[in-house]
Amino acid sequence: MQLTALPYHVKVKDYFFQQKKTWQFFASAKTKDNQLAQFKTELLKNTYKFDSATDTGIYEKVKTAKEKLGLEQLPVTIYQGQYTDELNASIVYLDNEAHIVFSGKITQLLNNDELLAVIAHELTHIKLYTMSDGEMEIADRIITSIANNYNSDASYYETARLFKLYTEIFCDRGAYLVVGNIEPVITSLVKLATGLDKVNAESYLKQADEIFTVDGSFSQLRAISHPENFIRAKAIDLWNRKQMEAEDDIIKMIEGKAQLDQLDIFKQKDLSNLTREILALYLKPKWFQTSMVIGLAKQYFADFAWNENAVLSEKFVTTIAEADDSVKNYLSYILLDFTLLDPSLEEIPAGWAIKFAEDLQLKETFDNILKRELKFSDKKLQQHKSKMLAAYYEVKENESEQIYEG
Repeated sequence: MQLTALPYHVKVKDYFFQQKKTWQFFASAKTKDNQLAQFKTELLKNTYKFDSATDTGIYEKVKTAKEKLGLEQLPVTIYQGQYTDELNASIVYLDNEAHIVFSGKITQLLNNDELLAVIAHELTHIKLYTMSDGEMEIADRIITSIANNYNSDASYYETARLFKLYTEIFCDRGAYLVVGNIEPVITSLVKLATGLDKVNAESYLKQADEIFTVDGSFSQLRAISHPENFIRAKAIDLWNRKQMEAEDDIIKMIEGKAQLDQLDIFKQKDLSNLTREILALYLKPKWFQTSMVIGLAKQYFADFAWNENAVLSEKFVTTIAEADDSVKNYLSYILLDFTLLDPSLEEIPAGWAIKFAEDLQLKETFDNILKRELKFSDKKLQQHKSKMLAAYYEVKENESEQIYEG
């Protein structure tokens, strides 16, 4: 069994590797000797350092984890944090040295296998950081730094959140690799989150399954304030049973459908492309290309250009039909914006929007928006739609303006 970086790690790394200046800046950042010395001094001031000669039980676990993870040459020191009751374990990797800090009563709360799982989990962070000549560590520092800047777009924060979650899942796999059993991986996770001294892994997995929706989309997890533990438990269970074949299920569980208020940098780009494509189709008729409409299109995309070859495909319709409701609402409001924009076009854009929305399988969403924004009753909406469609059908469009194949 071999640990490999998860697809999301690779995607983020590849994305920032293309940003040459940013990548080179972070890749060239070196930890100076005095910074390392200062860090160690602060650790010694605020922790108790476990001694390898006297605290042999802990360091035997470190040795076992290092051997199974292929990190035999890595110097590792374990510390117990002071002045906090919070249950946690963290690791810092500086100048090819690893420093693991326990917080709270971890050593009393966890049994031997659970403590080994926690140590292995932390050391697996280093396993990830040293992959691809350290490129994963560079990618981690880049996305974390950008996300922590208050001026950054929300999509960078979401990307950093997903990168961190996938990292925890990767490290859970490392813990499983070392311990050889998913139970200590799950029970240690739950114990650190709850403070309970007795936890049943099977019961927790059943609890996680109850949260997931029947269709397997796992969308109900978004309603939970901290869903990460449920996701991690389910992810290690899936990986234990299906190995690499579990990746698609895990990606679906974590990312699911793109939601408008939770877009990472990749889904944001996908939505931008979707918006550009829908505008190319919607604004294709010549009669629609007035100065006001052109101006608004340029506000969406400064380089927006009309595509005379734009055609509505089944694949595009399926993409819209399967989109999250928040995305459907967003796209419907785009149609409405252009519909109400230029009064010189009178009722024609509204009729075209109604037909176009139906072709895109946005009929229900667009109807609801029309009712809400124009204060229509059901009867008034139907009267409005009939009138608008009649106006649109009076327009004579030539073949080059059509968006339909054939």
